Amino acid sequence: MRLRGWLYIGTTACVFGLGVVLAKLITSVLNSFLISFLALFGGGVLVAAYLLVKRQALLPSLSWSAWSNMLLLAIFGTALPLLLVIAGFARTSAIIGGVLLQAQGPAAVLFATLWLHERLTWRQVSGTGLLLIGSVLVVVQIGQAQVWQGGGVGALLVLGGALGYGFGLIPAKRLVGQADVLQLSALRLLLGACFVVPLLFFQSSLIQGTLSWSIAWTLVLYIVTSYCVGYITQQAGLRFVKAWEASAILQTIPLFTAFFALVLLHETPTLLQVAGGVLVIVGGVIVARGGPTPQKPAGEQL
Repeated sequence: MRLRGWLYIGTTACVFGLGVVLAKLITSVLNSFLISFLALFGGGVLVAAYLLVKRQALLPSLSWSAWSNMLLLAIFGTALPLLLVIAGFARTSAIIGGVLLQAQGPAAVLFATLWLHERLTWRQVSGTGLLLIGSVLVVVQIGQAQVWQGGGVGALLVLGGALGYGFGLIPAKRLVGQADVLQLSALRLLLGACFVVPLLFFQSSLIQGTLSWSIAWTLVLYIVTSYCVGYITQQAGLRFVKAWEASAILQTIPLFTAFFALVLLHETPTLLQVAGGVLVIVGGVIVARGGPTPQKPAGEQL
């Protein structure tokens, strides 16, 4: 059963890595807020349509505490991080964004520690140090301090989004067993889309480039992979592994991102960025796998 969980989360890491590259392609044409809405709404509608085909109820029967976790997941663990990440992708490279995005793993452990009032272990402290050092190496290249004039802002936005995604693993884990995986995924995406809608009216321009069939198909592929397959496999995997175990697997996101960036964008990382990426991945794995023994509130397990 644990192997099934690792395979589910591994699939999530793969499609999220691909999503980083696809999002990078789309941000050249569409506003980040519009992309976020289309991704969440489109993914939610597709999952809901599949539920209708299966003749399954769209809305699960949730308790008040489960609804609060669902709102936290949809807004602070999905929609808001997505807005930050998409905006960041428009200002930095796919490889840098992919490496920083995997910081959601260590963030999940840290949020679990704060949420359950647990203390960090020495492994988590050392892993966090490697993560920070590696992140600096990824975004700062020797002789290129100007990276902070544009790419640095994008990197910070992606990092902020990664923290949100890490937080999202906590309510997602708490919702395991509360409803069907497809119901939770559809509700998560549609509630997130509702959060983004009002923000669209404050944007000066939603389309900032020339639309083409290539961009349209890229958007469709982005929605199907990251927001149908990715979120469904993540929620399914959390049934079999703990949140911090899932975060350990998600450290492979930058590896998939680098692969797809090389294939689709023809980007080439520098040796310094490669070294920084290795440190980030190693540090993230140490933090995630060295997590504290979680407490078990009544009826819940992290």
